This record gives sequence, structure tokens and C-alpha cells, in this order.
Amino acid sequence: MATPLTFDIIPHVGIGPVLLGMTLDEVRMALADLPGAFPEVRKGQTIHCYFDVALQVSFGQSKLVEFIGVYNTSLLLCKFEGHDVFDLPGPELFSLIASKERSDQHKYNSSEYLFPDQIVTLYEANEQYDRKRGELRPVFMEVGVGNAEYLAAIEAINARYSGHEAG
Repeated sequence: MATPLTFDIIPHVGIGPVLLGMTLDEVRMALADLPGAFPEVRKGQTIHCYFDVALQVSFGQSKLVEFIGVYNTSLLLCKFEGHDVFDLPGPELFSLIASKERSDQHKYNSSEYLFPDQIVTLYEANEQYDRKRGELRPVFMEVGVGNAEYLAAIEAINARYSGHEAG
């Protein structure tokens, strides 16, 4: 098996060579020479996937990258602050990311969570996603980063569902 590519997850910046605010052409150029980065388009050209759908790049109304999500794959080693995000139990990864927020008012949620200062998301911690240790620990299925456009869209959706329209 080939050595996985290491992608750093950096809030407000991006994941690996894919940066928030890039155009589609810039994303394609950044990934063009990487082994396994075969493109696949989903949801009417707004989400582009690479590495067997393990890297998902979403484009906002601006036509620029607004969100990047990664899933566990043998093709990529995804790190946050030097830690493999898919080799940390969910509560530990949550605590690590929460420690970088301005507020300490974050309560672990295994379903989904958005850290608003960093615009980092976690989605669904479950033992079935612990592919590195034999499904013994709850590991998050997806880790993502977004920009202000993404955060505004999520806040508008949350306001709509809570019965309070965003201004």
C-alpha cells in the first residue's frame, strides 16, 4: 500500500493543498499531480469530490470554495495540530479543537458540531468509523473547515429551523 498523502487541517485556511476561497480551476490545479485525486462531481456542480470521495470541496454562491470536508481513507493522513483526526477517539478530537476556541462553552456532541470561531465541523462519531483500531472507539466520520460564507449559510439554516428567520 502506498504512503498516504499528509493533509493538514488549518482553520480559516483549508485542508492540504485545497484552500478556502479557491476557484474550481485552482482546486483542480492544486490536486492535478496527486496520486488518487480523481475528480467526481456531485449535487449539480457545487460539490467536487476527490480521493474516492474522501475529500469533498463545496463551492458557495460566490463560486469559490466555502467548505472542505475529509473522510477517513488510506489515501490521506489528515492532521489537526499534528494529530491524526481519524486516529483520535471522538471526545479527544472534540476537546483538542475546543481548546483552540475563544470560549470554553463547548459540550461534546457525537452527532455533529460546528466550532464557530474556527469554522471547523465534526460529523458523526461512531465505532464503525474507527478503521485504524478495529472499530473499538467512536471516531468522527468527517472533519471539515469552512469560511464566513459557509458559517452564514449554516446560521441561516439553523435560524430557519429554530423558527427565527435570520436578518
